[in-house]
Amino acid sequence: MKGIALIFLATIFLQGCNTTKSLEIFTKEVERTPLNLEMPPAEVMEQVRIIVVTSENQEEVFAKLKEQNIDPVIFGYSDEDWELVQKNNARLRSQIVRLRAIIEAYKQYYEAPKDTQENKSNKKEFQPKDFGKKD
Repeated sequence: MKGIALIFLATIFLQGCNTTKSLEIFTKEVERTPLNLEMPPAEVMEQVRIIVVTSENQEEVFAKLKEQNIDPVIFGYSDEDWELVQKNNARLRSQIVRLRAIIEAYKQYYEAPKDTQENKSNKKEFQPKDFGKKD
């Protein structure tokens, strides 16, 4: 008899521990916060003069530089190195274009017009179309 009473009392005590409320889960769409990213401004480059110096015109080029009060020092590239410089510039330009496209895509995703978001949530279920088949 004591065993039954002990089981009964243990059951009553364990019932007192069961006071947690049932968990309700609601799903609701959270509005995306705007990124507020500004597009980077187009960089304004300095204009650079390119002087082609050959063994035939070097004296004339240095004389013109002295007339213009420019130090007669020239930093040069070989024709192959100049091609590499131009390839690097093209790569930089394409990277900038790519990054601008990524920023624009993020802005479109995060700052999509509300009517577009509403249209996505109000989509009708798929209904097959009848292509004129008559029974």
